[in-house]
Amino acid sequence: MNEPTTDRRGTWAQRIWWWLRDFYRQLKPCRFSFIVVLVATPVFLCVPQGTEILRTVGEGMAATGQWYAPRVFLFFASLILWAISSWYAARVLLRFRFADAADGPHWSWAQTHVPRVLGIAPLILIGLGFFKAARPYAPSTSAFAWLLFLGCFCFVLAAIFYLLLRLRRRMIGPPSGREIKRLSQVSPASRMGLAAMAAIALLLLVLFTLKPVAAQNLGMGTILCLAAASWVTFGGFLVYLSGIWRFPVIAFLIILACVFSFWNDNHVVRQVPPQSQARLDVLKAFENWYGLIEAAYPGERHPLYIVATEGGGIRAAYWTAAVLGQIQDRNPEFAAHLFAVSGVSGGSLGAAVFEALLAEPKVDSFKTAGTEILAQDFLSPTLAAMLYPDLIQRILPWPFASLDRGRALELGWEKAWRDQMHNDRFSRSFVDLWRNPPGRRPWMPALFLNGTSVEKGNRVITSNLYLTTNVFLDVQDAAEKISPRGSSRARAGCHIPLSTAAHMSARFTYVSPAGRFPDGSHIVDGGYFENSAATTAQEIAARVRAWCSFKQIGNIDMKVIMISNDPRKPPIDPAKTPATKSNVPKRTREMNRQGSFLGDVTAPVYALLNTRNARGSYAQKAIAFANRPRQAGAEPAAALTTDMIYFRLRDTEVPLPLGWMLSAEAARAMRDQVERDDDVVQNKSAIEEILKPLPAATRP
Repeated sequence: MNEPTTDRRGTWAQRIWWWLRDFYRQLKPCRFSFIVVLVATPVFLCVPQGTEILRTVGEGMAATGQWYAPRVFLFFASLILWAISSWYAARVLLRFRFADAADGPHWSWAQTHVPRVLGIAPLILIGLGFFKAARPYAPSTSAFAWLLFLGCFCFVLAAIFYLLLRLRRRMIGPPSGREIKRLSQVSPASRMGLAAMAAIALLLLVLFTLKPVAAQNLGMGTILCLAAASWVTFGGFLVYLSGIWRFPVIAFLIILACVFSFWNDNHVVRQVPPQSQARLDVLKAFENWYGLIEAAYPGERHPLYIVATEGGGIRAAYWTAAVLGQIQDRNPEFAAHLFAVSGVSGGSLGAAVFEALLAEPKVDSFKTAGTEILAQDFLSPTLAAMLYPDLIQRILPWPFASLDRGRALELGWEKAWRDQMHNDRFSRSFVDLWRNPPGRRPWMPALFLNGTSVEKGNRVITSNLYLTTNVFLDVQDAAEKISPRGSSRARAGCHIPLSTAAHMSARFTYVSPAGRFPDGSHIVDGGYFENSAATTAQEIAARVRAWCSFKQIGNIDMKVIMISNDPRKPPIDPAKTPATKSNVPKRTREMNRQGSFLGDVTAPVYALLNTRNARGSYAQKAIAFANRPRQAGAEPAAALTTDMIYFRLRDTEVPLPLGWMLSAEAARAMRDQVERDDDVVQNKSAIEEILKPLPAATRP
């Protein structure tokens, strides 16, 4: 056993260092209780999606909706389980005397009080998280009052829990003081408690492996607290094994994970059986569209719409479905004049939902159906898989696709569609949307779902159309990367589930992993290259405009609809910028701030991430610039010009988050802005501008 060093003579700085070193060695066995709290602190206090998780709890108490009493009860039950696990694991482990343990003058105090502090730390952390979640709300809202109440409730629970731990010693007497060297020497009650916590963790591992979408019934906050309790329990067991074996078990598992990562990548792009589906290129598709629209409305001027919808997680998906759904509800002829939709990240998911609704035989309200599908909690299945089965995959030598957290996100989308529409369209093949059985629409808009290649950094586009180099510059065709080698890859269809097609464009940050193609290359979120999808829309518009000029087609009125969802961004269209600055309080974190933590380190990272917004702004301005005369009084160079129509969101009394879960109040705030004109947004005017040239509705 090592001797303490705090009683040696030395300078005050040396004595402080010796004391800290010995104190660390004394408390090292319970380090997982510390680590889990340290990891959870930025999640609940700094990450917007973590704050949104707590916000849904307060909103659920304020109004019936996504959260209700049983789920709130489960949340606090799991939080208390985390607190008990943190305390109990630390208490048991500090009684073991491992080979490298150290005594010290404060050892007895630490053995008694440190586990208690670790026990109340989760309750205090979540309480602070509730207070932070309440800050952006207007004080008059009921959610603000409930979030403050829940924060205070957590502090009351912490005080009660600490008091019970102190009174516990008075009721059952002081500890025996006997050193423990083996788990068999732990009291039967302690072994039962540890076994119960381990059984809960194993049960959740099995549940989230077999059915990850079941996590939606628990809620994200409950899953995070349960995962924290599981990590403390199993982490403590690994510490115990390291101590009695005198072998670095945890370091060994980390090394195994690093070695196995060379060949155990389980994030494969899901595929479905191939079908016979030849793809047209953009110009052939335009000729088909023009022939259909000329036959229906001969001799008239035809509006042609191209949509670009930017990324932004569930906020982008919900806003895209709401905007396009509202336009379609106002005039069903909109879909017949919508040539293509270019999407990135969450915008791609919203576009895919809208396109799938167009394939349905009857939809009462596109806006209602789309927003109800996307109002579900998609974060719970993803993180449940990430924190349980996909975490175990890291130390397994072989890949198992069933453990993939990306697959869990896709299954969540498929379940949301199935619950609302009562069919499996979102899990069926992507190419099914453009197959033409009797009773279907004669024209279905083309989809261009933009991803980014990990290996090359260029765009990887998933589309029902064939991507030719005379339209798209430096682009990889996802269909060709999925098709087996030796097949006719040039015109092969993209034979993947519709949910997978949307996900290939929405694999952002570490929650959703990079997808692996059969050739071993990878795809991530399209926002890494450019977050507005305007680059692809610009290329389509430019090629169609040039083709119309070549063919002398003069009765096309082309418009690009730009759907932006970030309330922090200034408007791209300067002509519609309000003359006076809005006095609406800012509820969403500012995008540009003076100075940053560790600026020399973070500046390159911020620059690389912000280029995705800059590329989008450039593409949008390029579309608008193509419509301007080259000189004063001159005609545009092309016979066909392109107008841009903008939709955007403004800051409201409720923050509008990213991630894959949306609170009920944030969803309501977005729905209310679809047909709104004020000093910041002109969405109602944009809808009227779109509807004005459309013919009267002729079909439901």
